[in-house]
Formats: sequence, C-alpha cells, structure tokens
Amino acid sequence: MMLALKQVGKNFGGLAALAGISFEVHGGEILGIIGPNGAGKTTLFNLITGVMSPSQGDIVFREKSIVGTRPHQITQLGIARTFQNIRLFGNLSALENVMVGMHCRTQAGLWQGLWRTGKQRQEEADIREKALAMLALTGIADVSQALAGSLPYGKQRRLEIARALAADPEIILLDEPAAGMNESETDDLKQLVARIRDLGKAVVLIEHDIQLMMTLCDRIVVLNFGQKIAEGDPASIQANPAVIEAYLGKEEG
Repeated sequence: MMLALKQVGKNFGGLAALAGISFEVHGGEILGIIGPNGAGKTTLFNLITGVMSPSQGDIVFREKSIVGTRPHQITQLGIARTFQNIRLFGNLSALENVMVGMHCRTQAGLWQGLWRTGKQRQEEADIREKALAMLALTGIADVSQALAGSLPYGKQRRLEIARALAADPEIILLDEPAAGMNESETDDLKQLVARIRDLGKAVVLIEHDIQLMMTLCDRIVVLNFGQKIAEGDPASIQANPAVIEAYLGKEEG
C-alpha cells in the first residue's frame, strides 16, 4: 500500500462534497476514479495533493499522514498531478515547461546560480537531459523547442503529463487527460499510461471515457453524490447495479 484514504470527507459550508471515502492505491497499478459530474472526483484529487484539507478522516502516504502538508511538499514526497484545465506556461518552450517541473528535485542553491558554478552548470545539464527523456517518453520530443501555447491540444495534454513525471513521483494523478482528444489521441494516451505504470509508478486516473477506463484500469472506484458506491475490477463495476443506476437512472416502478 502506497496511499490510503481513511473515511475522508470534505464539507463546503453545510454541503458535504465528500463523505466517508476510503480506498488504497498500490504500487504499479492503474486505479480509476469514475462517477457522474459533481460526484466529487476533482475535490478528491485536491485533498490528496494538499490543495484542500479534509474536513474529516486521514490521508496516509508511505505510512505517514499528509493531512496539512503543503502541495509543493507533497510533490517532494512523491505525488504529482495534472489538472482538468491545462496549466502550462504558454510562453515557455515544451522543454522549459518540463524543466520547471523538476525544480523540487534540484540541489544547487542561490549562490551557485548567481555565480554559475560547476555544480550548478552540471545540474542544469542533467535537468535538461532528464526533461528531454520525459518528452521522449510522452512522445513529444520533436516539439521540445516549440512554445507550449502553440502546441495542438493533444500534445499540450502530453506535455502536462511529462511535466508531472519530471518531479519523479511514485504516484501520478491524472485529471481527465483524455478530455477533448480524438480516438487516435485517446489510443496513444492509453499506451502512455500503461508505459508509466510499467515504470513501477502508480497511476490514479479520473476520466469520463468509460470505455477507456474499463480497458485500462486494474481497479475502479465509483463515486456518486460524494460517496463511494462501488470498488472493484472493471468487470464487477460494469455489472454493479448501483453503478448502472448512477449512470442510467432508476426505472420508475
């Protein structure tokens, strides 16, 4: 077990956006989070990454609670994410965007940077090399010098994933990475997520493309109205009456 949520809840005023959410994330697996709009999926990611603090419950990473830990510290611990709305530095190159993602792993201090010491120059060269490797992994090495804002939508999505991977996380959280992609781009994304898993990283994936989730994920957690209504392998989720009802509604008797 790498990450565990234990009876996690989040209230906004009198509204319970999440209540009693518990599940675990294991190394080298792809865990899907699905549910209708407004089910609380992105709020869940915000709690895991420290953007928000839970109102109830605990979030444990590597047997240590991370509740109250700041987002940049959670990244340093080994949890990185992408966002539902792309958040790239549009006026920086693709390569520079990925290099920025490595800042939490840099060692050179202020004076090395000011004086361009040998240590600082070597570290910068190493960062550049690793950033190029992340671009190659995500299939966009050919646009390393292009401005991020000029890239097609699908490549911007891949660049966001490359930047998150640059932090060398143990767990990567992907928030609707296939949104707006065509069928070919979605197939490429599926292969990319599988490659990330094969690196030994855990992937937690929010996505509305149910067919993608059923063919890609090892396990799936289903949320509805802020509560977990099901958890299991794709076959059991597809056959679960509560899940079917959440998506299709209930026939009037």
